[in-house]
Amino acid sequence: MSYALRNQNNEIVALTGTPNIEGDQELSFSDPEVLDFLTGTRIHGIQDNRFSQLLADDLRSIRIVEDLIDLLIAKGIILFSELPERTQRKLLEKKARRAEVSRSNEIIVDDSISFFEAE
Repeated sequence: MSYALRNQNNEIVALTGTPNIEGDQELSFSDPEVLDFLTGTRIHGIQDNRFSQLLADDLRSIRIVEDLIDLLIAKGIILFSELPERTQRKLLEKKARRAEVSRSNEIIVDDSISFFEAE
């Protein structure tokens, strides 16, 4: 949870972990206003899609990196245990989430499609 510092136009200009003034509203990081602020998609009331497009490109690239790591492990070029423990944990958590989403709705995630083939 976070607390928002706002300007005179009631736009978020900063987020803090503690209240700034009495009665400060606590906001979730999933709040649309907070997401707009964090992603920079709305600057002074004007929609800016450049960051959103970059973020979408980054999200697509993440899957490519995951596929590349899997390929390097499968070919024995690297060992999973050679990766930093934190990286191992993140990769395993991501695979578990992807499997869970895949089981719940096959339309959302199709792991049979490789991003190396898609491009």
